[in-house]
Amino acid sequence: MESSLALTIIAATLTLLGLFKFLSPKKFNESAMGELHEEAINPAAAIRAALGGLVLSMALIAFMSRNLEQDAMSVILCAIGIGLVSTITIVVLNKVRGFSPEIPVPPLAILGVLSIIAFTATSEEKMSVSAELSPELVSPDVYSVLFEDENVKVIEVEHEPGESDDFHGHHPMTWYAIQGGTLEMTTEDGSVSVVEIKTGQVGRPLQSQVHKAKNIGETKFKAILIENK
Repeated sequence: MESSLALTIIAATLTLLGLFKFLSPKKFNESAMGELHEEAINPAAAIRAALGGLVLSMALIAFMSRNLEQDAMSVILCAIGIGLVSTITIVVLNKVRGFSPEIPVPPLAILGVLSIIAFTATSEEKMSVSAELSPELVSPDVYSVLFEDENVKVIEVEHEPGESDDFHGHHPMTWYAIQGGTLEMTTEDGSVSVVEIKTGQVGRPLQSQVHKAKNIGETKFKAILIENK
């Protein structure tokens, strides 16, 4: 699952859960903890509403992180996953320590599924692409390897005007534009975006995602890619 999609799912689910906690704290407490003593109903509801606000804050962080660079999204997904697992553990320990009469299964199941989504998306983005999708193999007219060892691979890219490469992927990498240009980027799911790259610009694009590029400018585009294996 793509990181942006995982963050969207997490944000939407946490928003619904947070709103339920914030807008109906007494009902949530009743479903999670059963009937409370009358004097404890309002204080418990106040705490539950505050927890709903924290859940909404996490949802907002996830929503606003959907368009960050891949490395940043991976870090945030990992942090969210760890936070969700920690929350589940603490709630379960409340039962073990005698603080709660039972474990609220439905909300913990939701948090468990979200943690799996977070960790799965993170691990998938960290995987290297298969060797068959190496750019120098699928598009040798565009990509040529200048240097390679067990740790790094340096690739030269030359896109003539109107030239397109085939679908490929990269190891985590950094690129440097020797001669800038305008590229049309197409991902495997069909999403298309236009990127204006200036001469001397440095970036880290589309790592571990299958994509292809077309030079839609009027001049040659030339860059150096440094892939970390």
